[in-house]
Amino acid sequence: MKTIQANFRLLLGMILIAGLLTACGNHAPKEAKYIPKDASAVLVLDPKSLHDKMEKSGINMDTLINRLFKRGGVDSTDRTKFYDVRDSAGIDWNAKLFFFSLQGTDEKQAASNVLNLIGGLSDAKKFESFLQKQPFLLSKALKKEKNYSYIIISNESMIAWNETNVIGSSYHSNVKPYYDSVAMKFVVPEKGNTEKEMKAEVDKYFTQKESESLASIDAFGNMFKTKSDGYAFSSTNHYLSILGTMPLQLPKLEELVKDNYVASTLSFEDGKIVATATTYTNPFVSSILKRYAGPTVNLSLIENYPSENINMVMMASFNPEIFGGILKQLEVEGLVNNFMEKTGFSSQDLYKTLKGDIAVVVSDLSMPTKDFKVKNDSTLIVERKPLGKMIFNAPVGDPVAFAKIMNKAVELGYFTKNGPVYNAGKLMSFMGMYVHADEKNLIIASDSITYAQYVSNKTKAVFSNDALNMFRGKSSIAYFDIANTIKGFLNNQNGDYKNSLVTAKEIFKDMIISSDNFDGSTLKGKFEIRLNNEKQNSLVTLTSLFTDIAVDMRMASKKEAALEERMFPTGVPAIIRTN
Repeated sequence: MKTIQANFRLLLGMILIAGLLTACGNHAPKEAKYIPKDASAVLVLDPKSLHDKMEKSGINMDTLINRLFKRGGVDSTDRTKFYDVRDSAGIDWNAKLFFFSLQGTDEKQAASNVLNLIGGLSDAKKFESFLQKQPFLLSKALKKEKNYSYIIISNESMIAWNETNVIGSSYHSNVKPYYDSVAMKFVVPEKGNTEKEMKAEVDKYFTQKESESLASIDAFGNMFKTKSDGYAFSSTNHYLSILGTMPLQLPKLEELVKDNYVASTLSFEDGKIVATATTYTNPFVSSILKRYAGPTVNLSLIENYPSENINMVMMASFNPEIFGGILKQLEVEGLVNNFMEKTGFSSQDLYKTLKGDIAVVVSDLSMPTKDFKVKNDSTLIVERKPLGKMIFNAPVGDPVAFAKIMNKAVELGYFTKNGPVYNAGKLMSFMGMYVHADEKNLIIASDSITYAQYVSNKTKAVFSNDALNMFRGKSSIAYFDIANTIKGFLNNQNGDYKNSLVTAKEIFKDMIISSDNFDGSTLKGKFEIRLNNEKQNSLVTLTSLFTDIAVDMRMASKKEAALEERMFPTGVPAIIRTN
């Protein structure tokens, strides 16, 4: 009996340990092993999650396809090709799709940019057979390596696959001149064998160790703990290869750049599209953010804006001392000050000039128009309606430092000075900007009337309370009234995409982006697009816009092709038609 109890306790312990290992283990999907850890950006879509949300709302795939290809002629051909790929290519349409890019510079100073798409396969043999039937691939050789098969489509593109996944790659390489200090001249390197370099790059995806891939990065795997329709990941590590080519090597720049990650999720919810972003900073950056923690946005800067028709707001609050902190941590503050000595002010004067609060408001946007009026004396008057109104307000930090900078700008002709007040110089006045700066605020306005109304404190900006509540307590925000802005431009829009714009105006409400201050380990941000229909899933609502855009695109393309055919009939040589 004791033996049974002991074995039972051992079994429970093993189950508990296995559960803990599963809970704490790497949540990265299996495709992560193909993506190098120095990838600059990764986008992930979950087709199954999107499909389930569509099905739940009563829209199946066939219905969506019929909406996308709802016209005859060309649409019927495109629909047939679509079904052929869907049903006969051996692709697993429930598997996640991964888009990732890499940038680099080789020893020949050639800058490369690689774009890749990873998809899942349900039947590798079926996929291979499908490729070999495609007309544009009939002349291309199918080759096999130990871990994968591949077809090189061109010098800059190829397809590679194994039993479970397929990777499509687009490789671009551009040489750039560099200075040969020995020969004392600039050298333009020869462009290398792009096909060879591309093949070596793709080979790395299938053969690299897990420690060399994103599967080894916790920040990447952890974002998949959250059930979402899409994911995005970016890293600063790809800048490390660029740093090695810089002529001036800063002492601690690599510490600043290395191992900073941003992990984001995307979800289509009822009435809105929500994306969240978490920034993981390395110890070097974290120490700076902790020491120079910033305030939250100052909403008083926008409350007296003179308009009920606000299109866009951008606000940020930060501790200006952070710029000095970065220079000190990089051990270059003295170098920068020596460089600036001839200007008459230091780096401290620059970052102490402003308090750290910035607000930009744009309103009353519409297509600029001209009205022509004839006076009694037959004089023609042209009245121009402006594009919109705008206010930029940045409260001053240190008045002495601010005066130093502005007085220098006056010497250069950018501003004029009248007592303690600075106004726009000839260049800014020519651009139509009104400037008023003093020891309290630097304000740039679209015109003098908007400025006077703003500083009178007698007007109130019109915002929805829910939007204002989302602004409070944030270190930065951006607000965009989508429907109102489209409405302002729609009356003068008669192009190929007017139907899509009308649909967009009916669907979208606004967009709000916000970010928090550093919490000791991460920076968090949120991106939200709100729709007018709050009860329906946003993905379902957007299908009507997607279908209108798809139809408008094909109709525009067809119109362009018809115009080209009229200008250059089929009998005209191709070289003339394409130049």
